Parts: sequence; C-alpha cells; structure tokens
Amino acid sequence: MKRNLILLIPGLARVSSSEQLSVFTAGLVAASERTPLAEISDSAVPPGVRRLRAGSGDDRHEVDIAEAYWNDLVPSLTQESLKTRMIRGFSLFWFWIANIHIWKGVLRRKYLTFGLTLSASALIAWYLSTIVLFIEAVHLEASSPLYDVTDALKGFSDAIGGWKIWAVISLLIAAVPVSLLVDISDFCKRYITDEPSAAGQPAMRFEIIRRVREQLEARLDPAEYHSLTVVGHSFGSVVTVDLFADLPPVGIPVRILTLGSLIEVLGKQAGWLQEEVVSLSRREDLVEWVDIKARTDWFASGSSVPASAKCSELEVNSYGTFPDKLAARTHSRYFDNQEVVNTLVAKLAPEQLAIQQLPAEATEA
Repeated sequence: MKRNLILLIPGLARVSSSEQLSVFTAGLVAASERTPLAEISDSAVPPGVRRLRAGSGDDRHEVDIAEAYWNDLVPSLTQESLKTRMIRGFSLFWFWIANIHIWKGVLRRKYLTFGLTLSASALIAWYLSTIVLFIEAVHLEASSPLYDVTDALKGFSDAIGGWKIWAVISLLIAAVPVSLLVDISDFCKRYITDEPSAAGQPAMRFEIIRRVREQLEARLDPAEYHSLTVVGHSFGSVVTVDLFADLPPVGIPVRILTLGSLIEVLGKQAGWLQEEVVSLSRREDLVEWVDIKARTDWFASGSSVPASAKCSELEVNSYGTFPDKLAARTHSRYFDNQEVVNTLVAKLAPEQLAIQQLPAEATEA
C-alpha cells in the first residue's frame, strides 16, 4: 500500500526531538471531523514515524507523519554573558527597530503591528536592563579600564531606576515570553543575514537547511509514498520555503501548508526570501500551496503567496483570550484547529490529490 508522507517542519520552540511531532499528531487525530483519523500501533512502523489510518471502508488509506527536527541548532542570546548580550542587543535594536522597512504597511496589518510593537517594547526593556546590569558589573571593578566611563554612565543608570529595579525587571522578563521574543529576534537576524551561530562556523541558515534536507531524503521513498505533504509552522515556514524553492523535483507530487508564517515581515529585511516564495510557487512538482493564518494570531504575517491555480491563502478562526494573544499562545494553536486539519486532510488520498504527470527528470530523481 502506498501512503502519503507528511513532513512537519516545526517552529522555534525549544523542545526535544519528536515532541512537536507528538503534539501535531494528537492535534490531527483530535480535530479531524470530515475524515476521521486514528493512530496505528504496529511494529512495522519505522522509528520516528507516526502512522495514521484515514477514512473508513473502501476510502481507507494510511498516512505517515515524520518531523524534520532542527531546533537544537538554535542559539540562545538571553543565556549568553552580559557583554555578549549588550553587543548583540545593540545590533538587534538597530536591525529591527531603527530600520524603517519593517514598519511599512502597518495600517494594513494592525494586529500584527500591535504584536510587533509589543515585541519591540519588550526588546527595548530587555536591552535597557542589560545595559544597566553591565554598567553596574563593570563599575564595581575599580581596576577596570572602563571605570571612568561607567562612573559617568552610572548617573544614567540611577536616573532610570538604578540596577536594583532593572535586576527585578530582568527577573520578570525571564518569567514571561520576553526572553523567547529576544531569542527569536536574534535567531531571525542570524538566519536572514547568513550569520553563523558561533565564530568559525558556517552560516546557521545553511546548517539548518542541510539538516532538514537530510531528514527528508532519509524518509522519502517514491516507491513507498504516492505524495509528499510538507507542513511548516511559524519559522518552520521560512525553512520550508528556503529548502523547497531550490530543491530538485522529488519524484512525487508535493503539497505545502505554511501555518502562522512570518515570511511577509521578514521579507522586508531580506529580499531573497520573497524571491524564494516566487520560486517555490513555480515549482514543477508542486500541486498545492496553502498559506494559513489565524485572525487572532498577532505574531503571523503570512507568506505573501502569489495567487495562482496552485497557490492560495486561507484565514482561519482561532479563539483565545487577550493574554493568549499577548503571550503568542494562539500562535501555537494551529495543530488542533479544525479548519487547518480539514484543509490538510482534504487531499491526502491518492484519488483526492490532483496527481499531475511529472517531468521526466522528476521521475528520475
């Protein structure tokens, strides 16, 4: 029996391997209505794969789900030294806040703008707290060559509340998603500007793309699967587009669903990313690309997918309180959203998928 392979490319969550896969699979099973899904427990299922049975009777077919894990390659700026945080913080401030390009079109996306403003405010608060704590740390070392400078700057520190207040603010920042927002801001900058995660290493972007491609190649067997469905969530949508825009045809039809994408905003800072979106939309073995965004997701911009017979955008309902939206919890609730699951499941069976005749070079890949 040939199956459909679903490859999950997760977002930036700091979780262990297969954790997002478990959440994704549980969400699909729980929220599937039109085509009921049930997990299959069988010793024949390969390690790292979750197998589902879709439909019933003559319409029954099977789906394999795997995860392309890359989260362990993400550095954490908030866990670095004070000196590193201060230096990197300045570059982040200049890159994300002082750069006017990212703020263009704010009236067209008011909720996202509100989310970006909150993120910018959090970044500023975090950076000010870092500066104050750095000044205090250097000032306490009387032998430091920076003592005279920090002695003058200490007046600034005292004027905005002193180190004790900002130490408390730092603790509060650690208790809310501000640390996550700072790490995401730092990671996004590294990725879209081809920076390494550490000196002497290759660009982090290329390491991530290589890791995901290797996992795809290890899972994908055209003799076993009739089609490939790729689900990229949050920053995983960026990785999805970056990989599949340039990947040679895989020999079977490809569907892509991007959920809670950040591409439109990141494309303001990285023109190459929007070029990749266009390239992917023209991919020969692509049969469908649906870019999905929840109305209440304040941290998703969508992918600016070119409208065509194969590419479309879908806005779905998602429910959450104001704190849920503020803390980006609605941003993580795509996996058990019924509209998303119905869209994903709609074309998993061979007869449901508009399988096109692929070019000769695709079948030879």
